[in-house]
Amino acid sequence: MAKKPTTLTFREIVLGAEAEVIRAALDARVKIDALIVERQAAYEKIAALETQIETVVGEPGVYPFPQPPLPVAGFDPKAEIVTRGTPAKKPARAATDDAPDSEDDATPTQS
Repeated sequence: MAKKPTTLTFREIVLGAEAEVIRAALDARVKIDALIVERQAAYEKIAALETQIETVVGEPGVYPFPQPPLPVAGFDPKAEIVTRGTPAKKPARAATDDAPDSEDDATPTQS
């Protein structure tokens, strides 16, 4: 049976751990850091591709990018499409704000 993990302080880890455990933790951290750098490069490549698609479409935020084909941290797995940049549709409220509030505002006054 596996032991339940316990929370250790930095001091307990450094003073109580064997050199092999510390080396293994450091190696794991170095590998994780390298994978994070690779992940960042992949996101930059995806962003560049999405920018190219928006250039072809001619307007940012219009093309409905599909959800990533694999689970990705930070994405809503329930979302069917992902929009990028500015939203494709303007809010309905903004369209009604341009209309005059009353008939008095609709007719210009003569000075």
